[in-house]
Amino acid sequence: MLNAQNKWPLAFSRVALPVYLAALVAIFLVLLALDAPVTIWAHENLIGWRPIFEIVTIPGNSKWTLVPLLVLMILAFGVSRLLPEGVRRVQMTTIASVSTFLFAGVALPGIISNFIKRILGRARPVHFDELGIAHFRPFSDWSYQSFPSGDTTTVFATAAVVMFFWPKWGRLLLIGAALVGFARIVLGVHFPTDVYGGLLLGTFGAYAVRNFCAERGWLFIQTEDGRFVPALKWPRA
Repeated sequence: MLNAQNKWPLAFSRVALPVYLAALVAIFLVLLALDAPVTIWAHENLIGWRPIFEIVTIPGNSKWTLVPLLVLMILAFGVSRLLPEGVRRVQMTTIASVSTFLFAGVALPGIISNFIKRILGRARPVHFDELGIAHFRPFSDWSYQSFPSGDTTTVFATAAVVMFFWPKWGRLLLIGAALVGFARIVLGVHFPTDVYGGLLLGTFGAYAVRNFCAERGWLFIQTEDGRFVPALKWPRA
């Protein structure tokens, strides 16, 4: 299970880093070998479940996360400017700051995901029968934007940024994120390696945004023992 107070999702060290990287690559290679058989299995055995997984995958659409956060951010900043100096203004400013961080922590990995998938141009499973799992057509249409999974990137980034403030809720969202990733495979829009790429990008991207903020003392601080913890201003009325 991820530790929200570590600098990175895994407890990297100079000694362990090569081992972790080798493990991540090994997992990718295993999933790559499973791309074809899993795609065939899902198509042959789970096609009747697709209506359910269409619902499961809804949270993967970034608009359901980013639009509410953007609205909350704008409203909170606006209200904070209207309030007089005092406890309520500080609280509202904190809400605005947290919503801004959540927005950035989800949006930035998503932007990177969209950039990568357009450059690589990996064919989606809809082309599997004719092109297989390793056909690339950069800067092409939607059907050639398979790696990484943008929906998976979004849900894992969302789970991570929530976990930084509310660990229990974040871990529950991780379970939901895994279900969304599986749904993308069942629906035939991604291979397992696409989902794995989205998992890594969303999670590491969210940690990178948190670390950037902590280095500047904004919303997070790094303790003497190396933990990254929230540092919110929330005075009592």
